[in-house]
Parts: sequence; structure tokens; C-alpha cells
Amino acid sequence: MPELIDRKMLKGREAVDAYRSAHLLLYSKPWHSGIPVEHTPLLEKMLVDLGKQGYKSMQEFFTASELLNIKELGFLSKEGFDASATDKNLEDLSRMWR
Repeated sequence: MPELIDRKMLKGREAVDAYRSAHLLLYSKPWHSGIPVEHTPLLEKMLVDLGKQGYKSMQEFFTASELLNIKELGFLSKEGFDASATDKNLEDLSRMWR
């Protein structure tokens, strides 16, 4: 199957992965009152990094990422996937980057 991912999407996924790692590290420590304050810069950095790739919001990025996954499974659109996906397609989608 040809690789459909482009640099914009790859950089966006890297930004989300970096946020997820930093978030897990932050919340792996015992709770303290500064956690919300420490969390905000993590989220803001991810949003800035997504913005650098042309995404206006997290929702826009995740919608584009899901569509890319669906296209990598051989479907032309989300509607086509929703209308005709098999259990195997759904299983394959669940294993893709999210």
C-alpha cells in the first residue's frame, strides 16, 4: 500500500505524540496544585506546533488524521468507509495512529 502521509501530517502527529509524552510524565508525579498551571504550556505548545503545520484546531488535525488513516485502508472518503467498512477494516483502523 502506498504511503499517503505527508510532512504536514507527520509533523502534526509528532507534536501530538510529544504532548502525550509530556502529559503522561507530568501526571505520573504525585498530584500537586501546580499541575494545571504546568499542563497549560504543554497544551499551548502542541496547538502552536499544529498551527505551524496549517491546522487551525486540534479537531481539524484529528479529522485530517482520521481521513488519512481511512484513505490508507483504501477508501476514498469517511462516508464511503462508514457505509461499507468491514469488521476487519474497523480492526485495522483501531490499530492505526490516533
